[in-house]
This record gives sequence, C-alpha cells and structure tokens, in this order.
Amino acid sequence: MNLRQVARMLAGFAAFFTLAQIPPLVLAMQESAGDFATTAGFLVGMLAGGATSTLLWLAGRNASEQAFRREAIAVAGLSWFLASLLGAIPLWWSGVLPHPIDAVFEATSGLTTCGATVLGSGNNPLIEGTPASLLLWRAMMQWIGGLGIVLVFVALLPAMGGTGRSLIASETVGVASDSFQPRAIKKARMIGTFYVIATACCAILLALIGGFPWFDAICHSFTTLATGGYSTRSSLAEFDSLAGEFVIIVFMFVGAISFTTVVVQWRTPWKGLRTLVRSGEFRLFGLLILIVITAITLDLWYADVSFGSALRQAAFNGMSLMTSTGYSTADYQAWPTLALAVLFCCMLFGGCTGSTAGGMKQVRLLVVLRLCAYTIRHFVRPKSVERVKLDNVAMPAAVISDVLAVVLLWFLCLVAGALIAAMDPALNIVSAFAASTAMICSTGPSFTIVDPASVTTALEGGAATTLAGTANTGPFGGYAELRPWTKILFSVEMVLGRLELLTILALFTPSFWRR
Repeated sequence: MNLRQVARMLAGFAAFFTLAQIPPLVLAMQESAGDFATTAGFLVGMLAGGATSTLLWLAGRNASEQAFRREAIAVAGLSWFLASLLGAIPLWWSGVLPHPIDAVFEATSGLTTCGATVLGSGNNPLIEGTPASLLLWRAMMQWIGGLGIVLVFVALLPAMGGTGRSLIASETVGVASDSFQPRAIKKARMIGTFYVIATACCAILLALIGGFPWFDAICHSFTTLATGGYSTRSSLAEFDSLAGEFVIIVFMFVGAISFTTVVVQWRTPWKGLRTLVRSGEFRLFGLLILIVITAITLDLWYADVSFGSALRQAAFNGMSLMTSTGYSTADYQAWPTLALAVLFCCMLFGGCTGSTAGGMKQVRLLVVLRLCAYTIRHFVRPKSVERVKLDNVAMPAAVISDVLAVVLLWFLCLVAGALIAAMDPALNIVSAFAASTAMICSTGPSFTIVDPASVTTALEGGAATTLAGTANTGPFGGYAELRPWTKILFSVEMVLGRLELLTILALFTPSFWRR
C-alpha cells in the first residue's frame, strides 16, 4: 500500500471540500445580525479543512509511485469519512447541533444523499429555525455527494490520469461499467455537465412554475437531482404547490436513471434516449414505478382517502422512496399495510446504476429475476442449453456470481445493522429494521409502529403519533433521540450503502493493508 500516494490524493479532496464552503460562508456573513456563530462555524471549518489538506499534502508530497487499485479503493472509502468530519464542523461549531455526533450524522447523511436528519427532533432546532447558510450547506453536501466526491474530484483534476479511472471504478460496483474504458475521465466531465444543467433547469422550473422562493428552489434543485431529500421545510406539503411537486417528481426520476447511458450518446440525443428506453433496467424501473403508484393509490382510496389526494400522495411519496430521495408530503408510516409493504420494497430496490439513487439498483434486481426464471426453466427442461442474458447479451457466470454476492452482502449488512440497532431502547424491532434499510439504501426517513388512534389524523394530512418510548424516525420525525452509538452505526451504514458495500468492506480486511 502506497500510503504517501493515498495521503496526496486525500489532500486534494480536503482542499476541494474546504473551498466548497465559500458560498455558505458568504451567505452566513450577510445574514449575521450581531450573532456571528454561524460565520465562525464556517471559518473554523475552512481552517480545519485547510490544515488537514496541508498536513496530508506534506505527508504525500514525495510520493512518486503510481497509484493502483488498492490505493484507489482506500481513497474512495476514506474520502467519505474525511468529508463527513469536515462537513460536520460548521454544523457543530455554530451551535445549531451542539452534540458533535449529531453534526457528523447530519453531514454523513448529506454527503451520502441519505437524507436522514436530526433536526426537528430531540433538543435540536426545527429545520425552519436553522440559519439559511447552514440549510444551503446541507443542500450543497447532498449535491456534491450525489454525483460522488470521487467523480467530482476526477472531473476537476484530469492530471490524475490512470488513477482517476481507478477511483471511478472503486466508487461503483455494477454489472458492467464504462468507467474501465480509456475515456472514463472525459465521460466523468460529461456526466458532471449534465448534472449541472439538469440542476439549473430544476431550480428555474421550481421558481417559475412551482412558485418556490429562489433560495428554496436552489436548495431543492440540489437535493432533488442528488436524490438526497434535504429540504428547507419539515415537509414539502408546506409549499402546497402541485406544480412544484410535479417538477420534483420529474427530476427525481431523472436523478434515478442512468447518467452514463444518457451522456454517452450526447451527440445524438434521440439515439441515446432510444438506447435508454430499450434497456431492460430502465423498463423494469418504469414498470415498478407504475405498479407502486397504482398499488398505493388504490390502497389509500380503499382507506377512504379521496382518489385525487390518494393519487397525488402515491405519486410523490412513491417516487421519492423508489428513487431513495426521501422527500415526503404525508406521514406514510400511518398508511395501510399494503402501502407500507410497497414502500419498503421501494427502499430496497432503488434506482438505476450510474445514477445518484441508492438501493440495490434495478439492474441487480433484473439479474436476480432473470436467474430465477432461468432456474425454473432449467428445472423443467434440464437438458436445455441457454444463457442468462441482459439486453440480449449473454452474461458471464463470474458476473452473475458477483451480482448474487453483492445482493447477499446487502441483506447481511442490513440484518446485522438492524439487530445491533434493536438494542437501542428508542427503537422497536420494526423501526430497527426499517431504519437500517433506510440507512444502507440511502432513503433517509423510515417508519415505526404508530398509535392506531392517530392513523386517521395522518391520512388527513397530519402527523402520526408513535408508541410511547419509541423514537419517531418517520418522514415527520428525526433521529436525534437515538443513542450516540446507534447514530455512529447508522453513519457507517450510510457510507456502506453509498459505496455499495465492497469498497468499505475491503478497508476492514487485514490483507488489504499488507504490502
């Protein structure tokens, strides 16, 4: 392991993340009215980031050897933990989140686009009572994390050459990846350009059509394309804008489709769109969205919610959880059983590969479904000779094995996290499993058992009441009431899910650090 090379690359991450705090610092200086705590928070954060970057650069300044796969994996994994610590400093030093673990949890949730928050719960202030500069910083962390700190870094520093390609490959574990091709860095820039343009379009439409104030429109455009879900309000329902919800639904969908497929064909947009629509992953994603919205709408309608309101709530909240965004316009943890089961499946499956969405990803679900169908056919006709195909291309046995291994690891990590979290007295077994799923699938809000007497209130647009002694980790609650060790566990699960397990798990193997 070339630790000097790792230190040198991490110095670049720290410098980039330090400079990213300039816009919220400027806003903090403008909003300070005798209270400079927020400004001081960003100044201390930038000083800490600058010092960290300098020390790492000094440690790696003499690195001359080329970085290989292990160094790239180390940087891809360690950069998220480093950025989470640096991103937490303004939240903590400003006094908004006085407990440092809460600040780290909030920053990690932002960078991993999980969207779980500690604001509005425990003794922490409401989201509406948080300074605008910190709300902007939360949104920016999700925007940066949405595309991936690694991808942003590679796109901005083309001099990394082969190392850049290794970093992109280390961040994403898919069935197939264009990251291994020689022009990976060029494609990273193209994806970044698409990301910026789509974000700008979302902000403009939210302001002009959705009626959002410009500040709210910008923050929500950051967190919508990133499928992160951090809002400037406790609920999107407070904006009471049908047009705004429609715009967010559209861009949540855009954020959850394969960016790679879109930008590869950027010279011929219609060809790229046709390639995207014909892919099995996209078709499965679209089909599941239709099934989710239909099932939830009918279930809410059967529960005496008007059809128009049921369709509106199902479309927005169903799309939000399917894309792992985590926005909410209703307290869905009080919804009927079928709707809850559908939403739980949405949290698991997630969006497409090459997108900002979390979850296991649709392509892995598609491979598992194809393999199940193949197994049944082969059982009926054991002498038949056929191959498991994806988009008319036969899949090698090694790739299928890798997919199954990742899916199995996903469930093992989810169950292990839930069993450990269940020891927290503020969580029951249902909320422990739901919260663990929300963390590792980057969904954010989860659900728990609610008081049956509050179900009707929730279905009418209010908030449900959880059982006595149980933390409200649902869409109208937060995670501040959990024990500090539970929040640390969930922070690790967030990073695990964001980097799709293998990158982080590799860091904990002793052989990884041997020369």
